[in-house]
Amino acid sequence: MISDTSRWRLAPLQTLLIASFLLLATIALATWLATRGPWLGVKLIPADTEGLQVTKVDQRGPLAGRLHPGDHIRALIIHGRPFSLKGYDHHLQPHAEPTFQHYNTYLDVENQIAQALRAPTVTLIVNNDQPLTFEPALHRPLSSLPWTFWLLHTYGLIAFLIGLSVWVFLPANWPPRLLAISGSGMFLATWQHSLWEVRELALPAWQFDALMRLNHIGVHLLLVAFLVLLIIYPKPLKHASKLIFLITTAVVLQQINENTQMLDLPLHSFYLPLVLYYPLGITLVVSQWRRARNNPLDRAALRWVFLSILIAMGAGLVVYFLPVAFKVSPIANPATMVGLVVTLYLGFALGILRYRLFQLERWWFTAWAWFLGGLTVVLVDILVISAFGLNHAHALAFSVIAVGWVYFPVRQWLWRRLAASSEVNMERHLPDFVEALYSNPDDRAFPLWQELLRKVFQPLSLDRIDETIEKARLAGNGSRLLLPSPGTPSGGLCLLYGQGGRRLFGKRDTEIAQALVSTAKRINNVRQAREAGAIQERQRIMRDLHDDVGGRLLTLIHTAPNEHNEELARNALTALREAIHALDHRHCYDLQALLEDWYGDLRERLGPRFDLNWSISGDMDKTSLPPRHYINLRRILDESVTNALKHGVPNTLTFNAHLDQQGGLCLLLCNEVNRFSCSEWSDGLPGRGLSNMRTRIEEISGELSLYCVPGSPRQFCMEARIPLPKADARYFITAK
Repeated sequence: MISDTSRWRLAPLQTLLIASFLLLATIALATWLATRGPWLGVKLIPADTEGLQVTKVDQRGPLAGRLHPGDHIRALIIHGRPFSLKGYDHHLQPHAEPTFQHYNTYLDVENQIAQALRAPTVTLIVNNDQPLTFEPALHRPLSSLPWTFWLLHTYGLIAFLIGLSVWVFLPANWPPRLLAISGSGMFLATWQHSLWEVRELALPAWQFDALMRLNHIGVHLLLVAFLVLLIIYPKPLKHASKLIFLITTAVVLQQINENTQMLDLPLHSFYLPLVLYYPLGITLVVSQWRRARNNPLDRAALRWVFLSILIAMGAGLVVYFLPVAFKVSPIANPATMVGLVVTLYLGFALGILRYRLFQLERWWFTAWAWFLGGLTVVLVDILVISAFGLNHAHALAFSVIAVGWVYFPVRQWLWRRLAASSEVNMERHLPDFVEALYSNPDDRAFPLWQELLRKVFQPLSLDRIDETIEKARLAGNGSRLLLPSPGTPSGGLCLLYGQGGRRLFGKRDTEIAQALVSTAKRINNVRQAREAGAIQERQRIMRDLHDDVGGRLLTLIHTAPNEHNEELARNALTALREAIHALDHRHCYDLQALLEDWYGDLRERLGPRFDLNWSISGDMDKTSLPPRHYINLRRILDESVTNALKHGVPNTLTFNAHLDQQGGLCLLLCNEVNRFSCSEWSDGLPGRGLSNMRTRIEEISGELSLYCVPGSPRQFCMEARIPLPKADARYFITAK
């Protein structure tokens, strides 16, 4: 049964678009915060006993021309006293300190420096104890923000959107929910990280401490979500609820301890819990792997999930967390470590493409393409408005030309392509729809029906379901459109999201779908009436042939003057009966009986001058043929023997018949030849008999090959493959 528990009321791409604007607004807030506060306009590196060394001076800053690369800032004046910067590392992150005491000490130093920089005037002690007094700038230019600031936000944006894009398509499933939660934690952590990463010299203690605490919450949210995912995916482990409770409780207690600073943990109070996540994750991976030992499909997907999580997390652990925990210089900077973690989400995206993780298919990437295309159009629109909204005459002229002649036409075209219009232009589809259903047999009508639904509604996916659907209706608050299933008395079709995932289905869609279903039923009724009329006419012809022509041939048999004329009359009567049976679509022939009957006629035609090598393999006695297949196959076999008797050497005839793995009948008939060269015997050999053979075999969708095998003696071969029809063909739509 289709569950209607979905509470999501926006289409997936609409949700992603709204979330993207909220994320961009959040990043804009971070940008605003990063550009506020005192700005010196210098770039510094720690210089041990020399304090801080100047490596770059921004010419827009207050120290332009007063400090130069290579100068050293040894101290700054706080409350009339010099505050030494010896041994101070302004790139250090407080949670890299191993204990709470070291953490608080570093924050205290940061706070004193930050308070001093917020004074109206600041005095630095530079080089050989020379004082340098200046007024810090109140704001820093946007272009002065380092590339790591934008890189961290890009990482967080990618993680959040990938997790969210999985969840919006499967909002009721816990694995997508956990991926979305982890992406939210990643974005929260990188957002905080970006603000302290861009500090020029120091931040106030309260602000730095708040950023640290929120960053830790984001990191633990990210990692706990993945641990819970490993517990429940693809199937919950034994005692899964207890495991989730224990992990959650441990993380809550750890956060309480971190915020109250009650107990220092061994080795490292901040990084030790993060290091412990990894062996716990490996344990869960091994448990899930053992549970899936008898399911190769689950193992294939699990391998991708586990490698995505463990490789990304393991790389971050090796290049950053472990070196810092053991007081060793990290191999990579924090931005690189965050980038390694983002590869985890990219791995999940590729896993969806390759292994259908979380039961998502390739249409997930199609939806992403639609979403990114629409988002790009909106961002370009905003960019053009902001870039050309100047009063300068040249800028105005360029704006009119670019927007009027280039941008607007391109934008209109893109919006027409990407807009989630709920209107369906049935005038384009209805003629093809009627013609396809009216003129095609039952086994072709259903695929054409599915193709029409895809053209009309452009769903992300179209699947068969077991639930019986009486009439078109909505499910999942419009996320699914359910239709009666053509071809079977039970079951239905489920269309997921309209216009490539850009909108939900509505009442208008159900009306159109129901109209299509009703039209299909009426077309089927007309087609059945046409077929019934044709059947009735064939039965009349059959009666006339049987009662009139058949009776006259029977009279000829009984009154024939000699055996030769009698045999001709009998052959004509046999051909007439076969023609009558060909008109009767209800009549079936046994393939084994056909071959045995033809074998008897063949022996009689060949006589003693031919050796017959006869071989048959396969369940011929379990295979039935409709009349058209029977007539054409019998005529093809007769004509091939006629050709052998006419052009071949009366020595040996070889015949082989077998059924292949696809349920097709394969035939091979070879006879010796000596009157023609091999080049004369080819598929292009002229002749009415061979042309008729080709026509007959094409009528039953078969393939015919005629070729000569060189040697002594040379042999001419007729090879054919005939697909046998299935016996359980059903009507497309059952008329009511």
